[in-house]
Amino acid sequence: MTQDLASMASIVSELKYTPADTIPGIAAGVHNEAAIIQACKEDLGKPTFETYLSEIDWCKNDIVFVTQNLPKWVKDEAAPDIPLANKLLSPRIRKDPLGAVLIIGTYNFPMNLSITPLVGAIAAGCTAILKPSESAPSVAKVLQHIVENTLDASCYGVVQGAVPETTALLNEKWDKIFYTGGVNVAKIIAKKAAETLTPVTLELGGRNPAIVTKNADVRLAAKRLLWGKIMNAGQVCISQNYTMVDKEVVDAFIAEIKVVLKQFYPNGVKESEDFARIINVRQWSRLKKMLEETKGKIVIGGDMDESQRFLEPTVVLVDSPTDPLVADESFGPLLPILPVEDLDTAIRIATEVHRTPLGLYPFGNKQETERIMREIQSGGVSVNDAFFHGTIPTLAFGGVGDSGQGAYRGKSSFDCFSHRRSVTTTPGWMEGLLDVRYPPYKGKLATFKRMSELKPDFDRDGKVKFSLISYILNLGAGSKTGGLVRQSQEGESRLKGIIFDVDGTLWEALGIPKSTDILNHIHSLPQPAQDEAQTAIRAIERAAMIEQEAQPGLNELMTYLEGRGVRMGLCTRNFDAPVTHLLQTFLPTNTFSPIITREFRPPKPDPAGILHIAKAWGLEDGAGSLIMVGDSMDDMVAGFKAGAATVLLSSKDNEGLEKHEYTGIAIARLDDLVAMLEKGFEEMEKL
Repeated sequence: MTQDLASMASIVSELKYTPADTIPGIAAGVHNEAAIIQACKEDLGKPTFETYLSEIDWCKNDIVFVTQNLPKWVKDEAAPDIPLANKLLSPRIRKDPLGAVLIIGTYNFPMNLSITPLVGAIAAGCTAILKPSESAPSVAKVLQHIVENTLDASCYGVVQGAVPETTALLNEKWDKIFYTGGVNVAKIIAKKAAETLTPVTLELGGRNPAIVTKNADVRLAAKRLLWGKIMNAGQVCISQNYTMVDKEVVDAFIAEIKVVLKQFYPNGVKESEDFARIINVRQWSRLKKMLEETKGKIVIGGDMDESQRFLEPTVVLVDSPTDPLVADESFGPLLPILPVEDLDTAIRIATEVHRTPLGLYPFGNKQETERIMREIQSGGVSVNDAFFHGTIPTLAFGGVGDSGQGAYRGKSSFDCFSHRRSVTTTPGWMEGLLDVRYPPYKGKLATFKRMSELKPDFDRDGKVKFSLISYILNLGAGSKTGGLVRQSQEGESRLKGIIFDVDGTLWEALGIPKSTDILNHIHSLPQPAQDEAQTAIRAIERAAMIEQEAQPGLNELMTYLEGRGVRMGLCTRNFDAPVTHLLQTFLPTNTFSPIITREFRPPKPDPAGILHIAKAWGLEDGAGSLIMVGDSMDDMVAGFKAGAATVLLSSKDNEGLEKHEYTGIAIARLDDLVAMLEKGFEEMEKL
């Protein structure tokens, strides 16, 4: 048997890719509903409704969702947070399959917790071996039938068995191991995987707390938390393991549980077709022993029948967090209630019992639930409900700390079995621009720092420096709130125009090569190389320094300002043909129509050019309606005289400038303009 397993694993490990169109094959298998319903009934006594809810329809919907969204998931992504200069290399994220994966399922939701990760593995392009839980043998047979009759046998297989077979599988080299189950087995798997540095995803459980404060809706809390422990006979890894209730409302909470239990099962739980059974006698005996060892008082339920593996929902009033019903994970229909003095006590006990549970269930007012989430760590949270977050198939699901690692479901299932590979492409024409990285290094440090050094936007005292973005977006009102108020009061922005002065210094700060540098480089090349180099400008445009796809933030910012009636203008002293060409390259009209107003001024002294645009816009007398952005004091004075709120951008120290007689001139660094280009969208969302 071990040799067969080794042979199968060896074959699978050689296969790396598989068509995503195999996913619908699983859906065809899942349509064998009668066999699945019968198998779940035999293994777990699972009600038909719960089988549809948590097994059949869950898997079918997951397959459809993944199939519909897979084309966009597999596409390369533009890499985020890339400096302007590095965008020339087209940095991107490629999604590659991890390879051959091992999926080890569990028994409580035997179809769901096997098929869902398998769908993610197939979607990512992996091959896989599935090891279903031997504790749910009937469902394991159905799973094997589905896989073997709908999927390519050279890519996917099912291994049946228990500890020896699982051990043999773990002795093989996998590219990923996905395990759902208990902590003890997870430690064995993680230790074995560590021998070959194999990545693992572990979906475990925890001693999950529910907290009911005196400000909670006790009736609602009782109904929802009771449902959390009767679903699948409480065999749910994310259901609450115990409930802490403020002592003032404990009696009312227990009374409501009695009422709701009668509503759920009017003819008794045991006679109902809507209540599952414990998976096997061993687990049933474990739960029985927990009830025998508790020092608490049974206040509801307690009926048991070993022949049927039946255990009635049982509410136990306990008085200590060390009680076995609290300290150990029950994984059954047991509801221990621990009265507490206040919320402080509940939070302290929760962190002592289990610091990183899989789930957390706070019931109370908003302030209380926010505090609980802030002070108790968990894999997930359902506020005012029992594990609702775990019932959303497209929401990432996973633990934290010793309740699990990694996440899956929806897109997260695809990500779970994918490698996000960073890719860049360096064009040949860039060699001249890359010269700074090659020896000899003498005289190159200053250039390198200018190209790569980041400047903090705060001083040594932690005070945030002047932000050009905020200055523009706040519309001179001093705050974002004030800017919005001003808009609402005046109907449109008081700000009417922004003028950017563009010269060599400003261009250099933005990482834009000077036109002469590019032209000289092209003309110095042999003719064949010149042909390649002629694509430099177009490559720069594609590379996205200020292109819409790569710089959506600036486009959103400009669109927003345009919508508020704000005009944009550019000034340059060196208004010649190469500069014009570069301006149109870096600021393509189809992307930045708000900026390209054709208000480029003729070659004049800077102050005259500023006044020229202000006059053309009819703003020379409109105090406070114009912002001037430049890098010379003459610009600023001229703008100030034209009634503009002026921003002096400087690459040098600004010492003494704050004492200038024109005190309305704000001083910032050139980096602020770069920040506007890179973070405009982020600021817009904040506004």
